[in-house]
Amino acid sequence: MGFNENLKLLLKDRQMKQADLCRMTGIQTSLMSDYLGGKKSPTIGNAILIADALNISLDTLVGKNTLPEDKEVPGVLAELYSAAKGLSIEEQFYLLDTIKALKRHLNGEQK
Repeated sequence: MGFNENLKLLLKDRQMKQADLCRMTGIQTSLMSDYLGGKKSPTIGNAILIADALNISLDTLVGKNTLPEDKEVPGVLAELYSAAKGLSIEEQFYLLDTIKALKRHLNGEQK
């Protein structure tokens, strides 16, 4: 998955619009549009601005797996990590949303 696709999914997951990210980073709307459209890749400086605005690492921004090695994750978490490792970023977000919904349900919370 390319940078632009990953950025789109991150914005969707955070329920943010391109304009929100532009305001937070100071990056011009036309340039951000080029990033999202896959026409341009950000400079390292702009990638850092975007990652900081989304409160994520650069590795996460570009879709690189940033979870710890299997041997560092205990028990069931290691199995979850192993199962999620081969999923696309979109599938990983779906899995995360499912886990969050399950936690809310188990805690008796309403969405």
